[in-house]
Amino acid sequence: MKEDEKKLTESLEKYLLAIYDISKYNSNIIVKDVAKYLGIGGASTAAAIRTLAKKGLINYVPYGNISLTKVGFNTVQLKIYRHNTISNFLNQVLEIEKTSADKNASAIEYSMTEDVLIKFVHFLDFMKQCSCKEPKWLNSCKHSLVDGRISEKCMNCVSGCGGCKGCCQK
Repeated sequence: MKEDEKKLTESLEKYLLAIYDISKYNSNIIVKDVAKYLGIGGASTAAAIRTLAKKGLINYVPYGNISLTKVGFNTVQLKIYRHNTISNFLNQVLEIEKTSADKNASAIEYSMTEDVLIKFVHFLDFMKQCSCKEPKWLNSCKHSLVDGRISEKCMNCVSGCGGCKGCCQK
């Protein structure tokens, strides 16, 4: 299968995530369950299910049960990981309310190309796991978000005063 044929649209990812969510409490998933879960018509759901099966993400035969393949399960896990990483950054670092952070994390994920998304999530994950103390610029950024302006200390760095212990190197 070609790379662009493997790529999932936002819509198909929602179906895949729905199957994953439903499978947590129901092992005999049928198209009707997915349609009901998403509040979408049966015909649209059946078409999406067939597409997911063609992509090798689910096991499905018409009028039969639906289950995730190993590839489908791994795809869902990656999707959830990426979403949570971005959402947590928005919520914990930028202090955006959780519901808004979740909504915006989804928008961010779908607005980026795959290569940019991979690097962005890697950066956020690295920053979260890094054993270094929180970088000075992060605290300064949080301060400017609250105060609405860059602190005087940062302004000195920006202007290249040389008085901030080497961070103004020209």
